[in-house]
Amino acid sequence: MNAQKKIFGVVLALVALVGFVAVSLPSAALAAPYPTKPVVAVVPFSPGGGNDILLRLIAKYITPSLGQAMIVENKPGAGGQVGWTALSRSKPDGYTVGATSLPSMILIKSLRQNVPFSMDDFQYVCNFQVDPIVWVVNKDSKFATARDIVEFARANPKKLNVAGDGPQSNVQLQHLVAAKLLKMTSNFVSYSGSGPALTALLGNQVDMAATTLSSALPHIEGGRLRPVVLFYSNKMSSIPGTPTAKDAFGFQIPSIGMALRGIAAPKNVKADQIARLEKAFQAVAKSPEFLAQAKSLGLEIKFMGSKESTTLVKESTALVEQYKSLFQE
Repeated sequence: MNAQKKIFGVVLALVALVGFVAVSLPSAALAAPYPTKPVVAVVPFSPGGGNDILLRLIAKYITPSLGQAMIVENKPGAGGQVGWTALSRSKPDGYTVGATSLPSMILIKSLRQNVPFSMDDFQYVCNFQVDPIVWVVNKDSKFATARDIVEFARANPKKLNVAGDGPQSNVQLQHLVAAKLLKMTSNFVSYSGSGPALTALLGNQVDMAATTLSSALPHIEGGRLRPVVLFYSNKMSSIPGTPTAKDAFGFQIPSIGMALRGIAAPKNVKADQIARLEKAFQAVAKSPEFLAQAKSLGLEIKFMGSKESTTLVKESTALVEQYKSLFQE
């Protein structure tokens, strides 16, 4: 009996000790640091597009700074609507993020009916890349400069055929804004993407194309196409001789169609997790190896943190609201 009492007493003492230690230790010490498993990155487009290329390149370099792998998961459909809807409905536990693309996601929400996500459904972690719109022509085009194009379009209303992805795309919006401010008219011919639009230009089916720089760059570097104007405030190192809109026309044209690609999480993810993700992505953006490979792919990296990216969304939304009526003119 005495032996049993001694054993029982020892057990009670151990239970009390464990309880004391558990209460005494701070909760942060008991919980494993975030993240403890790979983070899934949703790309709302098919493999091979601009967002997909960017996120797969980031995933290649992010493990050392994040402490876990990042797994890219493509969820294409309805011009990005399917993937962004899935991201907005994901569990806000910090283990699902997704590619953002402004102003495309804003255009979807603004121009379509019954879109099941809103821009407030996301927390913006960072912006990673800027991909401005350019006008390009064939290498042997009769148009030597962007001013030549404008003068032709003014003198020959609705005779200039312009290829671009659309309808109601960021590329088309940029062209419509430029055409309005330049007081010119043209026929915008919509294709299913920049690839088919540039193929049409190369086949002389149209006079010129409006496209993202990253899409046109392989053809520019191959000598098949010539960029005549860049709709961005700064010149780009990949096409150093191409004038900006202000250089070409004497005044600035808003870079409303420029693809701004970054990362968002669903709303209600913890602030410390957002900060952890932002820090990890920023480390990638500073990696010399990442930057070298990004440059070889024609990606212009411009990192903006969470606060600045949130402001960017608001500014882009305001511009879309200001000019979206051009789609109906």
